[in-house]
Amino acid sequence: MIQTIGLSKTFHDAEVLKNIDLRVAKSEIVVLLGPSGSGKSTLLRCLNGLEELSGGVVEVNGIRVDAAMKSREKHAKFREIRRQTGMVFQQFNLYPHKTALGNVIESLLIVKKMPREQAVQVGEQLLERVGLADKKDAFPSRLSGGQQQRVAIARALAMEPAIMLFDEPTSALDPELVGEVLDVMRQLAKEGMTMVVVTHEMKFARQVANRIVFMDGGSIVEEAEPAAFFREPQTERARRFLNQLSDY
Repeated sequence: MIQTIGLSKTFHDAEVLKNIDLRVAKSEIVVLLGPSGSGKSTLLRCLNGLEELSGGVVEVNGIRVDAAMKSREKHAKFREIRRQTGMVFQQFNLYPHKTALGNVIESLLIVKKMPREQAVQVGEQLLERVGLADKKDAFPSRLSGGQQQRVAIARALAMEPAIMLFDEPTSALDPELVGEVLDVMRQLAKEGMTMVVVTHEMKFARQVANRIVFMDGGSIVEEAEPAAFFREPQTERARRFLNQLSDY
């Protein structure tokens, strides 16, 4: 479903991603771990064109983008990719003047040109799916952080994506609200959604991921199944990272 070949990204003179080769199979849950500044979020953003590629190739669900392509062609390809890829960010990015339902159906009305009655029906089903059927008429200011993030997940699912990308979706939440968002993500995993997740939630990574990809300094340092990674990491850098954590 996802493949990168020699992917690199440079900001000014700093090489943030260095020759990244990554493959993600259909229905696989890949969790990206690593210290802050290791390139995890940048890698995620390169997968759907939110960051320009400096070098290499990204292929998502059969759509191939080469950094050497002309800019117009790259942008057209990434537009196709974004139609098939849902992304959930640290911040919820909801429209404050729209209700929960209004936020979810926006893309159905604007992008899919769906009749409003049908869009509302789909939106209500999606809110029910994330446990917020009773909050459809609530504005974001009336929702907790966990509820807002679940609305953001429902909004991303509205486009029926083949792949979901999560960029630290619980990092802006109070600790007691983290579980309700992770529960929705666990359910998506059970349903067979292909997912790439940047997170610091080690319990989620252990229980849900099929594979851990550990990054440091813009490179992939280690890849392993969760049990093997957490029990016996193969690199000194991964061991130091885990030794600094208290909850893995």
